[in-house]
Amino acid sequence: MANKELITNSTELTQEQKTVSLLMCTAQELMTKINLILQPYNLSVTQVQILHILSQTAGGKMTVSEIKQFMVNHNPNVSRSLNSLMKQNFITKNRCANDQRVVYIQLTQEGIKIHDLAYKELISINLNISKKDLNQLYKILLKL
Repeated sequence: MANKELITNSTELTQEQKTVSLLMCTAQELMTKINLILQPYNLSVTQVQILHILSQTAGGKMTVSEIKQFMVNHNPNVSRSLNSLMKQNFITKNRCANDQRVVYIQLTQEGIKIHDLAYKELISINLNISKKDLNQLYKILLKL
């Protein structure tokens, strides 16, 4: 966990610099928490994003390009993540009969199950702040 007191007690940083630094620390702490949650499932954040994107489509089937369009961050590791998900039997890859360049990615039953388990845990993360503070934080983050 980051020593946020070093940031807040700094006399060299402006309030905006302190705020950005605290946001970065908080993001890092949250990513550490998320990675620990996903560790038992042998999934990365990118892989969960892919599974979630596929789970939101009719039939759980999309092209690689379509998946990339819905990614939160346009991560260049999508192909590597897809290969790993395929090895774990969470997705299948099928080439389009009309255009061999197009590859369809589809969730398997195992992929649906693992997504549901991991996603359920991820959405249960609690920030441990009041409802009022949560609403205020949400509004502030929308402005950024």
